[in-house]
Amino acid sequence: MLEKIIEMLKEFFAGDKHLLRKLRILRYVSCIIILFIVFCESYWNLLVYIDLPCPPMLEEKYRTVLHLTGMKVFIAWIVYGALFHNMYKVINISHCMKLSYIDNLIDFCFTVYFLVYALNLGIEFANGYPIHIRTEAIVAVVYLIYCALKKSYNSHQIEYEQKRMIRYTDYCDCEGHSIPDEAKVFYRGKGYRVVSYKGIYRLLPCGEKIMSSGLLKLEDAASDVEGRLILRKER
Repeated sequence: MLEKIIEMLKEFFAGDKHLLRKLRILRYVSCIIILFIVFCESYWNLLVYIDLPCPPMLEEKYRTVLHLTGMKVFIAWIVYGALFHNMYKVINISHCMKLSYIDNLIDFCFTVYFLVYALNLGIEFANGYPIHIRTEAIVAVVYLIYCALKKSYNSHQIEYEQKRMIRYTDYCDCEGHSIPDEAKVFYRGKGYRVVSYKGIYRLLPCGEKIMSSGLLKLEDAASDVEGRLILRKER
């Protein structure tokens, strides 16, 4: 059984996904295994409908060590993450690459431990061993919620940073949309790019690169109702 798990891990890490993403997926799998065990134990034991010829993958003494160290290792991982990741703020930038390799290696070791811990619990439960993992289940739920909230926060932060980097002019098109700097627009049926030349926004014809004071001012185009200045919608 242990050999099959090792082969599975080798195939998993041989894929194209980034290492940190793979480790994160394995931690999700570990949490889901623990929650599945609690569901089976408390509500509906789905394993009775599945024939799982899985003898314990570890000797009893090693399983005992896993049971005794499970939560302690998780706490150590949390403390390590809080301390180690803050080292990036104080070390010399030239050492960041080495620190990153060490970080990935340690994170890999912790993740493999969590996966083996969860798989061992699942196999023990399937073989009728008494399982007491209420605390582990609560930790798994909290971790999954934390990861979901963190991903949502990071996505919103990236979106916010992208919007904040856009610098808008003081003008709008004929539909009332604010015109940002470097935007592409249509004016009198011709395409232009909004550029700033000597502090004045002007329209540079698409395909041209030479800016001068002879370019049409954005202010004049925006005030020309018949010219129908309009933002170009990117597809």
